Amino acid sequence: MAVAPLDEHELIKQLRAQNEAALGAFMAQYETRVFGLALRLTGNRQDAEEVLQDVFLTVFQKIDSFRGDSKLSSWLYRIATNAALMKLRKRPKVQQIPLEEELGPGMTEDGMIAEPVVDWSRLPNDELDRKELGQRIEQAMNLLPADYRSVVVLRDVEGLSAQEACEVLSLSEAALKSRLHRGRLFLRKQLADYAVSRTAPSSMTQQTGVNPGPQHA
Repeated sequence: MAVAPLDEHELIKQLRAQNEAALGAFMAQYETRVFGLALRLTGNRQDAEEVLQDVFLTVFQKIDSFRGDSKLSSWLYRIATNAALMKLRKRPKVQQIPLEEELGPGMTEDGMIAEPVVDWSRLPNDELDRKELGQRIEQAMNLLPADYRSVVVLRDVEGLSAQEACEVLSLSEAALKSRLHRGRLFLRKQLADYAVSRTAPSSMTQQTGVNPGPQHA
């Protein structure tokens, strides 16, 4: 007979009692999500595995510091995000173009789009090589500065609400919104050439407005 999972209050109580079975149940519930988050933030499997170990060790050691102001899962995401960003900060410094310079005049002072950008997300599904697109997105994500990458990953990949992401990252709603908007625009610009190449009509269609269709001998 299956044992019903503990509710959050009881789980916290058991974790504070250093109950290893409770920690095991907690890990089974969240380890896949924590590993995925760490992998997307670090872009490195070994770093993600180390983050995973560090996160649950931290939970077990510091559960008494959890005040209950937010959900336990939000606290877990905060620990995981901080651990992943710490990995990134320890890497050799790589000179990056400031995001504002990379985005150029397409951004207004309040961080909004000032000019049209190719929307690669609207490509027809039957025209996408999903594997290739996934690789392009991953490459573009790894170019995104960490402070912006963390916002995009939490909101667009992990599906956290704006309030939850603000709690995890200790950001104001305005700062979160600005970083998310800039991060999305950066990714779209990085993928613009790919989107154009997948949607561009043939030269004959461009010149005549007519698709010539199959040619017969």
